[in-house]
Amino acid sequence: MPKTHPQPRSGAFAYSDQQADSGRAQAGLEPVAVRRWPIWLARFAMLGALAAAYPGLRAALSHAEGRQMLFLSGLAVALLFVLFLTWAHETINKAEKVPRTRLVRAVMTFGASCVAVGVFLRGAQADAVHAAIKVAHVPRPLWPVTHGAGRLGIHHDHLGLLPRFSAKMSGATQAPVSLIFLGSGADLLEVFAAAGWYAADRITPRSALRAFACGVLNRPYPCAPVLPVFLEGKLHDVAFQRTDEGGSSRRRHHARWWLTDFTCEGTQVWAATASYDAGVGMGRLFPLPIHHIDPDIDAERDYVVRSLAAAGPVRVIQEVRVTQPMRGRNAAGDHFYTQGMAFVLA
Repeated sequence: MPKTHPQPRSGAFAYSDQQADSGRAQAGLEPVAVRRWPIWLARFAMLGALAAAYPGLRAALSHAEGRQMLFLSGLAVALLFVLFLTWAHETINKAEKVPRTRLVRAVMTFGASCVAVGVFLRGAQADAVHAAIKVAHVPRPLWPVTHGAGRLGIHHDHLGLLPRFSAKMSGATQAPVSLIFLGSGADLLEVFAAAGWYAADRITPRSALRAFACGVLNRPYPCAPVLPVFLEGKLHDVAFQRTDEGGSSRRRHHARWWLTDFTCEGTQVWAATASYDAGVGMGRLFPLPIHHIDPDIDAERDYVVRSLAAAGPVRVIQEVRVTQPMRGRNAAGDHFYTQGMAFVLA
């Protein structure tokens, strides 16, 4: 079994980029300098564009013809954008395999992510109740293999069909998938409940305010909501979390799970990413308090596997290479690094 997650420190945890770089050095990866200038350059560019557009908009709004032209232009742009979103959502859900071309994949996942956000805002969020009964609309079978004690596995020739990376809303890739589970949604919920994990609450104004207050006051909230993450343009179906001893809401383990469109011998295939919230700090993109993850996401994957194996019959039946050793950043701008391996559980 790969290396384990370090024991959490007692008291407040101060996240820093120096700790991230030292962890990368231990893993044999070169540290990456934190470059804030692209973010500030983008902010200034947006402000400059707004300032430059303001005189033209003011002049156009000063007479009837200009207002009419702006209105029709806005309708045309909105129509084209809706058509693009519809195309991207339908294409990415019907595609046998998401294109590996970076630009095409980013465009498609951006459009599908926008639709997913719309669905999210309508109230169709990640929910343990729905996850227990959810099934793929058009399941695609994978070749099976049998491992020790009659445990089901996925043939290596078909492992490449599974989704590999979570994505930002822009379509840019984030952390790779690190866990795969063969079983129903009810099985997934039962396994995590037996190991002492909590399913995250739905995001509502009440739960969001409670999570914010608990984070500021450092009080426990075992089933606090988590921010949505995308996998091929789809929001995660259910998220599980577990706090360290002491119950601090600032430090928590969590795993987000997606039901894929694949089945193996009629068994559903789930994919997940895992990360450890190491502390709370100001966001790099927006000056708001958010959780910062520990950069060693492989250690969190190992922690999830150990906790599940210690509480139930679930076992690691396969180790799959999802990507080469890599480092990157999540949507919040936090660094992560991984050796690129995922564990298949059954």
